[in-house]
Amino acid sequence: MTLPPPLPHAILHPAPGAETVAGLNKRKGTYHLRMRIPARYASIWAADGKPPTEIHRSLKTGDEREAKSRMAVVERMILTELDEKLAAAELKAEITAAPGKATTKMSHYQAIAAMTSARGFTYRTASELATAAADDKSADVMARIKSLQDAGDEPTSIEAAALLGGFEKPKRTLKQLANAMKDLNPFEVDNKNEQQLKDWKNKWLRVAQRLIDAIGRDPVVDDISRDDIVVLRDLMQVRVKDGSLDISSANKDLQYLGRMIRDHHKSLDRRDFSLPTADVRCEAVIRKKKSRKPPVPEEYLQKWVVMSNWGDTDQQLRDVLLIELETGGRGSEIFNLPPSAFVLNHPIPHIIIQEEEGDDTGGGARQIKTTASERRVPLVGVALEAALRNPEGFTRYRGNRNFSNAATKALRARGLIPTEPVSYKRMPGNKRKPVYVTAGGVRHSFEDRLAKVGVDMDTRGELMGHDVGRIRGRQHYGDKDLSERLELHLRIMIKPPLSLPSPSQSDEPDQ
Repeated sequence: MTLPPPLPHAILHPAPGAETVAGLNKRKGTYHLRMRIPARYASIWAADGKPPTEIHRSLKTGDEREAKSRMAVVERMILTELDEKLAAAELKAEITAAPGKATTKMSHYQAIAAMTSARGFTYRTASELATAAADDKSADVMARIKSLQDAGDEPTSIEAAALLGGFEKPKRTLKQLANAMKDLNPFEVDNKNEQQLKDWKNKWLRVAQRLIDAIGRDPVVDDISRDDIVVLRDLMQVRVKDGSLDISSANKDLQYLGRMIRDHHKSLDRRDFSLPTADVRCEAVIRKKKSRKPPVPEEYLQKWVVMSNWGDTDQQLRDVLLIELETGGRGSEIFNLPPSAFVLNHPIPHIIIQEEEGDDTGGGARQIKTTASERRVPLVGVALEAALRNPEGFTRYRGNRNFSNAATKALRARGLIPTEPVSYKRMPGNKRKPVYVTAGGVRHSFEDRLAKVGVDMDTRGELMGHDVGRIRGRQHYGDKDLSERLELHLRIMIKPPLSLPSPSQSDEPDQ
């Protein structure tokens, strides 16, 4: 199944503050990116006179569609290169203005690290180089000196200071790092809507705060030790044991800490670092089986397709659930759909679930869980009726992370899901936690209905947007086209119960 290509990032999202105009030129059969250089980079060429106005970069393809798909990546690479050059130019100006004064700007240190890396070395301070020489590893120092001699760099040049460790490392604290994760991972936050971005940022801040609370200080990232991580691990282990913290959440936080520290070192172009989080994990108190949300029983789904059973439920909330019922889509996939995702005048009416880049301001942007989640889903029965009622999407719930709770509450209040626990989960201390059916269970009901009519596991995974290759442990090839998907959706479609016939004239009592 081929989804329509997204619009190029360069067109939809110009760099903040930039007046770039990026376009395509075709020369000798190959497309090139033509980009106007933002005025803020003019100081890079200050010493060389008038700066260039444009940059041209080959996209190495003669196919227009492929060239458009490469534009955003190449534009981002160019802007990254310009940012590095700008930091280096600012650093040279700062050193010229105040010789001998140490710089503490992170951008300057990154420029120094980039200079060093370009010569094939990792940046080390003078004290680190001296320690290496004392350990009889002076070959590295000599290689650096030879590189400077070969390039004709002066002993007082910024290049010499970079290769020979003339700058102290900046002191970035863990909380500063948490706030910088967005800048360190620009591709990861592309196309997140406002709520997704907020959740993503808070994830790092929450984890940083946990370590800060555990050790009683906001540590400099380079100074975080394994002992610090173990203190946090031991505190979380106590909570795992008393049942107030889930084992998977605890270990995920340790993984997030490791990821933050790794990104910190990589941003400074360090290659020989060690992670204090390595092999530090919480241990499970109870061996758990993998579980999923309880499905909504089919007798309750029969109630869903009778509109009168919904009473005064919010119409958009009801229609999101009805589309989930017959598509197997995740709630967030449905209520975040933009108007363009509803293809209702097609021979097979359907929705398109894919990553959305949004408008010029980022409105309507949305990431999806995995690339395997991109799919076209046919609409049948009450799902089609719900889509026809909402061709512009679900504006009330778009970007709303509380939809699931609101939906579960509404369903329980109207007897559309069981109100009693369906099972109990073992907890530490011989406790049991009740497990209830929630609104999210309708997705698993969809899979159960497919299994009931004999649809194999791989096909069920395709229809629901699972990464089938990951599940099988090998690459999965092929996909069901829309007509094949429609046939499967029709096989499990839930129809409203037949209404009783009206009494005949002869059945009416005599007057």
